[in-house]
Amino acid sequence: MKKILKISALSLLTTPIFAQYAFEYMDQDALRLTMSSLQGNTRFASMGGAFGALGGNLSALSTNPASIGIYRSNEFSFTPALTIGQTEVKPGDAMTRQSDPLWNFNLGNVGMVAAWDISKSESANEWKMVQFGIGLNRLADFWNRSGYTRQTTDPYMNALTRSANRIFFLDDDPYYTLPAFDAGVIHWDPVTQQYWNVLENNPTRGLMQRQVTKTTGAINEFVMSFGANYGDFIYLGATLGLPSVNFSQDRYLRETDETGAHSPWFREWSIRENLKVSGRGVNLKLGMIARPADFMRVGLAIHTPTRYSLKEEFSTTVQNIDSNRRYRSPVSAYEYSIRTPMRVIGSLGFVFNRVALLGIEYEMVNYQKMRINDEHYSYDNDNEFIGETYRMGGTFKLGAEYRLDAVSLRAGYNYTFTPYADNMYRKFSGHSFSAGLGFTLGSTTIDLAYVNALRRSNMSPYPGMPNDFFNRYTSNQHQMMVTFGWRF
Repeated sequence: MKKILKISALSLLTTPIFAQYAFEYMDQDALRLTMSSLQGNTRFASMGGAFGALGGNLSALSTNPASIGIYRSNEFSFTPALTIGQTEVKPGDAMTRQSDPLWNFNLGNVGMVAAWDISKSESANEWKMVQFGIGLNRLADFWNRSGYTRQTTDPYMNALTRSANRIFFLDDDPYYTLPAFDAGVIHWDPVTQQYWNVLENNPTRGLMQRQVTKTTGAINEFVMSFGANYGDFIYLGATLGLPSVNFSQDRYLRETDETGAHSPWFREWSIRENLKVSGRGVNLKLGMIARPADFMRVGLAIHTPTRYSLKEEFSTTVQNIDSNRRYRSPVSAYEYSIRTPMRVIGSLGFVFNRVALLGIEYEMVNYQKMRINDEHYSYDNDNEFIGETYRMGGTFKLGAEYRLDAVSLRAGYNYTFTPYADNMYRKFSGHSFSAGLGFTLGSTTIDLAYVNALRRSNMSPYPGMPNDFFNRYTSNQHQMMVTFGWRF
């Protein structure tokens, strides 16, 4: 008797993917929406995003809304950008594979600020200016491609076989073990009452395993900001943020017997995953900048948690060359919500004789507070896993600018601390290096920037894999951008 129970279309639409592995992977959806990268307009990016206390930047409306309070005139700008992303993957027992780069043209920022002088006298003890701004800021970029090749003696079909023997019905996993069974990759033995595959008797002969992953999409935030300037000493701001997320992942794995050691029972099988996540969120940001001295500014900003309402579509396709069978799972359309943690951002800014700027900033995020919710499905295990796996983290930002008449030289650096608690398997570190040039031509500005974002992490490529099988990923993203701005 096969342990198969056909499920209804309704149940497919109300069951989240990775149901039995949810605690391994749903947390990554939350992390993807929580961890931002160095994006935005050119001046902001080239100075490492360290504008929390310096202000006067449209992209900073998404970090410290009080940035708008620095404006004394109107401004409009937009930023076309080119992103080139690629990832080097090093399995523990294989050679490194450098993937082909993935190119993407995008809009890093577009927006405008209007400022009004409301002062009634020269007195410092009165409101001087009020401002209103709208814009679209890019918060994160997902364009990347990765892949690896390894010789393995424990192929992924073994992990699927082990998973099939742990669950009562294969329909409990309609995206991995059920397609593998229907395609003839794993089989049922009515005598032993166990699932098996043709390689279990010869586990040491090895297969060639190849994987390619392509991700696309971004998080863009529409902002509407209000600000005020009191006595050129206190600058206040508030931003209503409406982020939208669009993420796509195409992941393909193939295992092949290139030596013929398992002929004629096995030659090749493959599995392809298609995942799409889209949705919108809302948050509120409050900020303040104080100027205790002409050369110094102090900034503080608080972001409420962002609540995302998301729709996820997922499917898998398994193909078995030996049996000439191909099975595609139903497409799961599932809706749920993710709440990111609140953020606290402290910053210092220094202005030297109006020719040099220095910005220092730290953004603090408690990743343990990420939460996944749904009206029809309990994510208690996932949220408990998040609480055990993650910790307090953040990003340190440093940026500088030096002006030579109509030309400005800029440089910046970011370091993102690991979001993971002490863990011998999961690792992360992130560095961003940036540089740029700015040209002022009357009321027109043209800014150029280059950003190199380097991230290293250890992650398991598939659910159900042993804890010691964690690939080392080195993501290298290059951004070239130009901002055209006008003040009037």
